[in-house]
Amino acid sequence: MTRALVAACAAAAVCVSAPTVLAAPTPYSPETREAWVNPMARAGESGDLRIDVTRAPDTIRAGEEMRLVLTVSNSSDEAVSDLFIGARRGDPTWTVEEARRVLALDTGAYPWAGPGLELPGELGPGERREVTLVLPPEFLPEGTFPLLLQMGETTERMLVTVTPAPTAGGEDVTAPQVPGLTVLLPLTAPVDIVPGETGRAAEETPLILQTEQLAGQLAPGGRLSGLLDVYATEQRGTCLAVDPALVDTVSRMRSGYTVAGERPSLTKKTQRLRDSWFSDDEPDPGVPGRGAADAAAWLERLQGAGCVVPLPWADADVNAVAATEDEWLFREATARGPQLLAEELGVTPVGNVVVPPSGYVTEQAASALGWADQTVSVEESWEAAVAELTPQPAGVGDTSLESTHIPDRSGAPTPGAPVRVLVAANSVWGVPQQDNHALLAPGVTAVTYSPALGSLLAATGPVPRTTGYSHPDWRFDYRLDSPAARAVTAASAVRLAVRQQTLPGDWAQSPQPVLVMPAPLLDVPTAGTLLRTVTTLLDDAAATPLALADALTPPPGLEQQPVAPPSVGVTRFGSPWPDPAAVSDTEVLRAAQQTRYTDDLTRMMVNEPAIQLDRYDFTLPLRRDILMALTGTSRSSLATRDNAVRAADERLDANRRTLQELRGSVALIPPGNVYTRASESSPLLIVAENGLPLPVDSDLAYSGPEGATLAMNGYVYIPAHGSITVPLTADLPAEESQTHLSLWLATRDGSPISTPVEITVQTRAGIVGTYGVALLIVVGLALALLFRVGRHRRRRRP
Repeated sequence: MTRALVAACAAAAVCVSAPTVLAAPTPYSPETREAWVNPMARAGESGDLRIDVTRAPDTIRAGEEMRLVLTVSNSSDEAVSDLFIGARRGDPTWTVEEARRVLALDTGAYPWAGPGLELPGELGPGERREVTLVLPPEFLPEGTFPLLLQMGETTERMLVTVTPAPTAGGEDVTAPQVPGLTVLLPLTAPVDIVPGETGRAAEETPLILQTEQLAGQLAPGGRLSGLLDVYATEQRGTCLAVDPALVDTVSRMRSGYTVAGERPSLTKKTQRLRDSWFSDDEPDPGVPGRGAADAAAWLERLQGAGCVVPLPWADADVNAVAATEDEWLFREATARGPQLLAEELGVTPVGNVVVPPSGYVTEQAASALGWADQTVSVEESWEAAVAELTPQPAGVGDTSLESTHIPDRSGAPTPGAPVRVLVAANSVWGVPQQDNHALLAPGVTAVTYSPALGSLLAATGPVPRTTGYSHPDWRFDYRLDSPAARAVTAASAVRLAVRQQTLPGDWAQSPQPVLVMPAPLLDVPTAGTLLRTVTTLLDDAAATPLALADALTPPPGLEQQPVAPPSVGVTRFGSPWPDPAAVSDTEVLRAAQQTRYTDDLTRMMVNEPAIQLDRYDFTLPLRRDILMALTGTSRSSLATRDNAVRAADERLDANRRTLQELRGSVALIPPGNVYTRASESSPLLIVAENGLPLPVDSDLAYSGPEGATLAMNGYVYIPAHGSITVPLTADLPAEESQTHLSLWLATRDGSPISTPVEITVQTRAGIVGTYGVALLIVVGLALALLFRVGRHRRRRRP
């Protein structure tokens, strides 16, 4: 076994060190500001005075008045007076695209003036006042139109729908064809598991959360609990889009958990007793969590869901995951969900569906969607990939272990079952399309929805999102309008999208289905408003409920069309506009480094039948940490973008430290600074230790001077939480008195495992030279002693 190799040593020094620490990107830099907010859209509206809609009807009938409850607030340090609220509206809109555009225009797009309301007296500093504004029937035409409430420079805008008044029966009206309606109600939340978790044998790893925010959402009155209440009111055409990371965490919470800021060390460090007298390195043990009962109750309610589709794990950005070019990270993001949801909820989820939080997929992500085949177990795929090469002898103590090398694969295979991905319609343009389906790759089909509707639905709730596929001219800080106003806007947009697909009379055509995709962090009031609107549309026969499985079925013949492979420099799909919420290249690079590091850590271990833990499950939580860092849930909102980027940076940094600690627990222990051999046939003895819970099957790599070779009998098999002495046969240059060697452990395919150690071997020539010098010194000392004794005797003679 030969290892040359100053070059290999240099590579080892790079690979076994910590992944490069790169600076986190600036969340809201001047370069990206205009990608978030068009400076010309609703300029100058932010200020100390606000007017917010507190309560408003979802819709009204023609001939009815509209009653709005408003909250007027003054956040300045001075009182203001002579305040007047005026109402204006624009012309009725006929498309969702036009409705979204007019909401970003100046007040000139609202030419019709209505009644106003004067606030009596002064509005003091910090004061909030609730008022009621009544809009008369003559101001409210039939249809969907934009409404503007103005107080000084401040405006509040929303879409208002006025439906026709009930008519007397007897009219012979040709009923139009109505579209199918499918709603995906998202269930996801930030999961703040303390990073650095690993799998354990025989028992489940204790759950440690950073805060109780998730328990608050699961409790009665919390957001996640309220969403299940809303879902119970209308299930026709509605499917729950469930984050498997959320369900997995809630399931673990049932058995109890701890709230703490840090995690205990994974490895035990040797410390002298006297060094521990005045130091306390033990982490904060935390406090018991209070949400176990609420977690159990919430999960029990979710088990009765009629339709469930998995989101990516932790709602991870599949484009960023694909950019890491790691097959196993992409599989965990897209293929793990159905298996876990089936186990925890007792239902069969709608399979092979990918719901990107960004609303689009890049060419790179589309080419990886073959790995999203959710009918194949991830662990089985890993072990099958490991076993593809011919078995090789394992080395010390065992000769039956297979190679741990994973073969290099060029691209994802065609999925065994078709994969569907839900994206905005304007994000696919250069591929075969039919109706609302587009063929992205063999076996991979995009199911599209209205980008304007998706953008209006995303801009709801306390943390409105900016979609990457939305037109930049109509982007503004959506927090200028109140959550209640944006909820009414979303409901009106759904009605408008349904009406767009309805053509009356003889011109009736087959309408396209309407896919309603609310924001991932959907709030309860907005969810209630949307599902009330859906119920009304279904009850009025304006739409028919469409099961998600039916909405995903492509038109006949589409999947038989040829798909051209990607061309260099040619973009066929992706975000049509700059996406300010996209994961930065810096973060992708850090995640890619850590996934490769994690893969190497997994491959160097060996499954042991006597240990109730396999290597993939041991490192699985480390991959999930990376997915949580790449989540798209909070990145696309101005309200939470900074915190999301900061949390991702902290999680990746903590994950890096854990990987360092784990890799550092597998090491070589040198015999000392200088190793002296009695003869050329004397072996070198090196101790290898393993602090991991599974055995490590490794090779011994080295570098040294020209002509130096080391050999051993087989490979190094280090038992779990143990050590082993490795004898090495050394053939060293005879002309050198000392030979300097660098040794490290590596996987069988050459990936370094441990940090290199430096040893100096005293060769035979050096030993002879040393013995010769010592002999001369001894002879010299003996002669000097004899000379002194003789001289002393001569002096004593008479």
